[in-house]
Amino acid sequence: MVQLCQCIDEIRAAKARIILVSFGLGYQARAWQQETGACFTLLLDPERAAYRVYGLEHSLLRSWQPKVWWEYARLMLAGRPWRGIQGDSAQLGGDFIVDGHGVIRFAHRSHDPTDRPSAAQLLDALTQLDGAGA
Repeated sequence: MVQLCQCIDEIRAAKARIILVSFGLGYQARAWQQETGACFTLLLDPERAAYRVYGLEHSLLRSWQPKVWWEYARLMLAGRPWRGIQGDSAQLGGDFIVDGHGVIRFAHRSHDPTDRPSAAQLLDALTQLDGAGA
């Protein structure tokens, strides 16, 4: 999230905006947003309708595999506090770019919680769309 906030000028230049969708409770989602410095609009989807529409998976096994534990340990060693398990820890996320007509132009469904595209990959996808006139 920090990487995307650092790229806010490029995102705006591409005439794009980022919307975060969370199934968490309002206070939990706001605490996460404040903790991560996410400078984007946050929408709550407690019934996970968007998660189903976008085909996001639910996997306890992939959510708690050793590399995920290692990433959480790395983040805590870097000073990020452990907030405990918030909601359904098996719900996987994703990153999508949707154009003004509602067409998905980029889709990355996370295989596990550590599997996210980089800010550079997302900006590249936006640039390609902008060049295509989408």
